[in-house]
Amino acid sequence: MNNPKHRLRFMLNRSTALPLLALAGLVLMLGACSVSTEKPGRAVAAEPAGAADAEQPTWRYVRFRLNRDDDDQVASFLDLLIADELFTDVLASHESGIRLWRFHRRWPKDATGHQFSFIFFAAPDVTEQVLSQIERAPLLDQLRADGHLREFRVDEAQAGRATDPAATSDTAWSTVIQQEWPAFIMGASRMWLGMVQTEAAALDHVEPYQRYTQVEEILDGMWFEEGNHAFFHHLSALFGYKPLRVIRRDVMTF
Repeated sequence: MNNPKHRLRFMLNRSTALPLLALAGLVLMLGACSVSTEKPGRAVAAEPAGAADAEQPTWRYVRFRLNRDDDDQVASFLDLLIADELFTDVLASHESGIRLWRFHRRWPKDATGHQFSFIFFAAPDVTEQVLSQIERAPLLDQLRADGHLREFRVDEAQAGRATDPAATSDTAWSTVIQQEWPAFIMGASRMWLGMVQTEAAALDHVEPYQRYTQVEEILDGMWFEEGNHAFFHHLSALFGYKPLRVIRRDVMTF
C-alpha cells in the first residue's frame, strides 16, 4: 500500500464530550464463522416493514473478520490500521450525523476469531452514506488481496431493539448504566483513535503494516505504564474512591 495522504482530524460535538472522556481509555482494552470467499459486502438483517420511522436512528455493526498470521499469531495491529486509515475519514465526513459510535476488538480462538467492529447509531440516510463510503474504500480490497480480510459484513442490532440507544449495552448491567454507557464508550473510542492518529502521523514515512505495528507497541506501553493513574485513578475519583469488586493480580487485566 502507498503511504496515506494527510488525513482530516475531527472533534466530537461538545454536547457529547462528557467528563468521562478524559477517563474513557479504560473500556477500550476490554476483552482482547465461516470463511467468505466472495467479495466483501453487506449482510444486513432486514427491518420488519413499518417497524421504525424513516428518520429513526438505528444501530449497525460494521464487522471486519481478520485472519491470523501464518504463525497463528493475531495481527492485532490491523485494528489500528483500519481505525485510522478508514474511520478517521468516515467520522470526519459524517460526525454531525452519527449520534453514537464506538470500536470493539476481540480475538478468541473461536468461530468468529479476530474481529474489529465499528458500531454506530444514525438515521437511515446517514447510515447509507456511511456504509457506502466504507464499501468503496480501497483499503478493503487491499486487506483482502494481502490475505488479511476474511470477511466483511454489516449487521443490525437485535430485532426490536435497533432503535434503542442502549441496545448495545450489556443487559446484565443496571438500567441507568445501560443508558449512559454508549456516551462513555464513544468518548473512550474517540480518545483511543486520537492516540492512534497522533502516533501514526509521527511514523508517516514507515510502511503502513510496520507503522501500525509500531503504533500498537507504543500504545501498549502507555496503557501498561500510565493506565493506572490516567484511567483507573481518575475514574475511581469520579465515583468517590468507593470500593470496587475486581480480580486482584500483580498485573491486573479486565
